[in-house]
Order: sequence, then C-alpha cells, then structure tokens
Amino acid sequence: MDFGLLITIFIGVALVNNLVLAGFLGICPFLGVSRKVDMAFGMGCAVTFVITVSGVVTWLIVHGLFNWVGTAVFENAGALYFLKYVAFIMVIASMVQLVEMYLKKFFPPLYEAFGVFLPLITTNCAILGACLYIDMKPETQNLINAATYAFGGGVGFTLAITIMAGIREHINFSDVPKPLQGAGITMLVAGILSLAFMGFTGIGK
Repeated sequence: MDFGLLITIFIGVALVNNLVLAGFLGICPFLGVSRKVDMAFGMGCAVTFVITVSGVVTWLIVHGLFNWVGTAVFENAGALYFLKYVAFIMVIASMVQLVEMYLKKFFPPLYEAFGVFLPLITTNCAILGACLYIDMKPETQNLINAATYAFGGGVGFTLAITIMAGIREHINFSDVPKPLQGAGITMLVAGILSLAFMGFTGIGK
C-alpha cells in the first residue's frame, strides 16, 4: 500500500481540486445551507458519509458486477452503457435515504433544520461527480485509493461549506453595501474563497 499516493489523493481532492471551489460541483447546498456553521457542518458530515459509501459501492459495481457481466457487452452496445450511471444514481439515492432515516430518528432538530436540502443530497452533483471521477481516474482503480478519494471529496466539501458558513455569520454583523446584500455578497465571498484555495495548487507535486 502506497501511503504517499493515498495522502496525495486525499490532499488533491480535499484542497487542490476541491469539488466545490475548483470543480463547481454541489453549489446548491454550498450556498443554500451555509448560513450557520452547525447546519453547514452537519450537512458536510452527511455528504461525506454518502459520498464515501457511494464511491466504494459504485467502484465495486463497476469493477465487480460490470466486469463480471462483461465489459465488452457494454462497450459494444452503446445503448446499454448508460446503465452504469443509472446504478450510480440508485446507490446515491439509497445512501441518502439511510442518512435521512438516521437523522429523523436520532437528530430531529437537525433533520428539521435541513428541510428540503436533505433529500436534495440525492441530486448533489458533487457526489455523482466524485463517483464518475473515481470511475475515470487511473489512480483510483484500486479500492483503497477510490475510498480515499471519495472520503477526501467529502472532507473537502465539509471544509468549504463550513468556512463559507463561518464567513456568512460574520457578514451578518458587517456593514454590507445595500446593492451587495444577500446573493451578491455571497457570490463574491464564494469567488474569493475559490481564489484562496487556488493557493494549494501544486502542493501534491
């Protein structure tokens, strides 16, 4: 096991190629649930769980079931190849249901606070994007590497949304010009945060 490669994969997806701030994936919950730090951190933890389990399960589907059926069948029959992505979406939806039931039973206040954004994790493109990246990238063709990439993607999402929430909490006590109040200042902060994360570029080299 190459621990150096695992660290590089983790840092790469969590900081350098952050799914939100570099890949512009998962922008909807990033902007919609980043009003309070506790809510943002809870959403980040939920997404981290879903993205990690989904990444591992989809890797097993692609390298197990699809290879067992026969890759040539799906490559030659283009009409059937889309079933891989249908399987990804079904796995993600199942994981979100588990998270939703768990929060509803053990953390009702957090479940109520998330509102519509919790079931919308199913359509969070950051999760589907991570699963697709795992399927495409040569360094994630190993199960451990794929799990590291998925977990790092979730940590990066949590980091981005929690930092954004902390900044927005401070903005509430700031004198923001009226034309920039609301969505305007939020988008400016998101852009500056993306520029800040660009400083990590090249850290894995």
